[in-house]
Amino acid sequence: MNIYVLIGIIGIISGILCARADVPLAWSGKEGELMDARAVGRISSWWKDTDEKPFIKSFWMSCLGQPRTYLTMWMLAEIIAQNNMMLGTLLKINTFIGAYTGLLFHACACIKPLVYQKMSMKTARMAMDAIDACPRIPSLISAISLFLLMTIIMAAAIVTKALPVPFFCVLLNPAGAALIVLVLRKTGLRIGGGMGIGFSFYAIILIFAGMQI
Repeated sequence: MNIYVLIGIIGIISGILCARADVPLAWSGKEGELMDARAVGRISSWWKDTDEKPFIKSFWMSCLGQPRTYLTMWMLAEIIAQNNMMLGTLLKINTFIGAYTGLLFHACACIKPLVYQKMSMKTARMAMDAIDACPRIPSLISAISLFLLMTIIMAAAIVTKALPVPFFCVLLNPAGAALIVLVLRKTGLRIGGGMGIGFSFYAIILIFAGMQI
């Protein structure tokens, strides 16, 4: 087993961890209530009635998973750079930007309900507004970097054959994952965030590429 395949396997597991980390932030934990991925980072009425442990668990799952997903992207950038230095360098820069902004967003999303639980309703909302002022721009950068730019760079690498993988791999990205997750949620599955599943898809691409080296 070469290093690319090994990192790819770790990346699949890490992407799933990241996806599962979104569940406590988007679901109250009560049976019969739906998961709302759009609720991540936003004030939810059920925060006051929820134990703090799921939010702490969410942080640690993301803290363990995110660095390994970025390692997947770095290894993909190394392979791409062998055939297209510009695309490889762009992916490294984009991965670096996503690495610190992505974890910052998730950490703030976990901190907010923990703070909210300890305060009165009015004071809590004021505190939430104060917390939101800090990560707002990094969160936007993270979304653009990890969801849009990374998808474009990876698609370009596959289409131009800078990455030696089958053409269908162009569909293995957070955008494709978001569609799959959306369908699965209709069945009642609490599968977590599409971004994490998208990074698991990238890890699969790394395995495909690694087997060619």
